[in-house]
Amino acid sequence: MNFADNSGDYSHLEELSDSDFEIVDDQPDILGWDIHDTHQNKIGEVYELLFNPETRKVRYIILDMENNDVNLEEGRLIIPIDIAEFDTDKDIVKLPGVSTTTLDYLPIYERGREINKDTDDDIRSALDIPERDAPIPPGSLNVAQTKFYKKKI
Repeated sequence: MNFADNSGDYSHLEELSDSDFEIVDDQPDILGWDIHDTHQNKIGEVYELLFNPETRKVRYIILDMENNDVNLEEGRLIIPIDIAEFDTDKDIVKLPGVSTTTLDYLPIYERGREINKDTDDDIRSALDIPERDAPIPPGSLNVAQTKFYKKKI
């Protein structure tokens, strides 16, 4: 199993844990790793990986927000793996450009949910939304802890 580029193989995605596939030796097994946003906030952990069994490419990380440092509601979100960076020394997945305010716009993951081009387009559009309602400059730590208003487009 390899990590994917954004090649458009959305059909027939499976959860890695429910399959007979494994991560190949030269790729990190990121299941259970902490996930940090662009401000180095822990926003959760890698719960699952979605992959295409035909291409053997991982397409998405499922972010579980149960254990986070910024008081996010529990839930699971779909994150394209091609936007992630891996810190193999610290076992951390970094999401450059993704903040706690970005997470409000990402679709919730439910087991068995079909992911298609429209879903992927929605995810990538959400990732392009600039930080909102941040009373301190982007790049500062713990932006979400000082947020006063929450407004969705």
